[in-house]
Amino acid sequence: MSRRTTHTALSHSTILALAAAAGTPGSAAAQEWDITEPRGETREVSFTTTEGTWMSVDVSPDERWILFDLLGHIYRMPAGGGDAENLTEGSGLALNIHPVVSPDGSEIAFISDRLGQNNLWIMNSDGSDPRAVFTDMDIRAMEPVWTPDGEYIVVRQTSMSGGGLFEYGLFMYHRDGGTGVELVPYTIEMPGWPSISPDGRALVNSHLPA
Repeated sequence: MSRRTTHTALSHSTILALAAAAGTPGSAAAQEWDITEPRGETREVSFTTTEGTWMSVDVSPDERWILFDLLGHIYRMPAGGGDAENLTEGSGLALNIHPVVSPDGSEIAFISDRLGQNNLWIMNSDGSDPRAVFTDMDIRAMEPVWTPDGEYIVVRQTSMSGGGLFEYGLFMYHRDGGTGVELVPYTIEMPGWPSISPDGRALVNSHLPA
């Protein structure tokens, strides 16, 4: 399987237009059950580990903290070593992945399904005040990345409303929520792992050909 890298230019006027296009934050989707609570008979298993696989990792701008996901939760630990602190423990059985620290280090963007679908969330750097940027049962978000000004977040989205034929695109959301702005239209080629240039004018991402 081959992979190619593409980039999309983001003009200054495009960035400024996002605020007007963002609209109002979406409402939480109706749920039939609480994702965070276990079902049936359960038991707790405690263990200690010093390694993991398929983890997403980020470092705070001041290089004091390492953020990573492991077994559905997001952890923070000192960059010099030490114990890891579970920042999403309060979400119970919900999946929490792909933590990315904001440019000023005060917040963490991440993906969580605690309201029923993998959508975009933000929490403070200590794990407090988690809030959804958007919630939509027909959209699965992954791989968030902040714009350099800390005002917007780009995610890869999967449309779940195609009757089994999934399509993928890159969308940008204001940190306060809204409908989002399409940067890379939905395609079966799966654009992913977006990265934004330091000046905020270019978006680089990979594509997997169909």
